Amino acid sequence: MSSLAPHLVASGNILPSRFVKISGNFQAAQAGAGERSCGISQVGTNVAPIPGIPSQYAAESGQSLDIHGLGSICSLTLGGTVVANDLLKADANGAGVTAAATDEVGAVALQGGATGEQITVQVINRPNA
Repeated sequence: MSSLAPHLVASGNILPSRFVKISGNFQAAQAGAGERSCGISQVGTNVAPIPGIPSQYAAESGQSLDIHGLGSICSLTLGGTVVANDLLKADANGAGVTAAATDEVGAVALQGGATGEQITVQVINRPNA
């Protein structure tokens, strides 16, 4: 089950399946290390897979972005090794890493995985205290 929040406009380049934060009025940016997130960016890139036209971003600055919001079950790229039921936060690149006791939590891992892998998570937003 996935619930997409209203479209927001990217205020910078955002990679697929990364934590995102509100960066202005109806704007989103890729979350940085430990920042409060509002959800996770869409899985796909902003360009159809056409030979010779590369794209690595879910959205580039000024483009519309789909965000998986609170309660959504979706994919998240990992920035470290996690196990099922770990509470996750954003690393410096918006990827998911295990949260410490005082960190903002953006998701809970529904399965384990290693750096660079995409795993299934549920989006939550709360302090990890």
